Amino acid sequence: MIQIWGVIIVVSFVVEVLTTGTMTSIWFTIGAIVSLLLALLGVSETIQIIAFVVVSILTLIFLRPMAEKYLRGNVIATNTDRVIGRSVKVTKAITTDEWGEVLVDGVRWSAVDANNHGINIDERVKIVAIEGAKLIVKKTD
Repeated sequence: MIQIWGVIIVVSFVVEVLTTGTMTSIWFTIGAIVSLLLALLGVSETIQIIAFVVVSILTLIFLRPMAEKYLRGNVIATNTDRVIGRSVKVTKAITTDEWGEVLVDGVRWSAVDANNHGINIDERVKIVAIEGAKLIVKKTD
């Protein structure tokens, strides 16, 4: 069983390294390390397998949320998505070649047409999404 736990440790660790940032198999690595230690102490195979399953599940349940929060980095919450769904006027024409502008709560935003058509100044548009520092808009009927 020592060799089996060793293989599981190596394979699950390699999978984790190859899938960076997804936290997919580190739990099995931890469970296999515990089971390897039990195997080295001469504990029965049944107990080793139970320990592998229990430790893997517990680390997944309890450590994953903390690890994801830590790995996520500095996410700064903003309220920019509150503008999605709002209707605004175009202040600079939107063409197929150039971004236009819209004014939202006194702030000028770059805007592009979701349908890739032109939209003239003073036409009303609906904000459907935010992509980077620009708004994606659609002409309202």
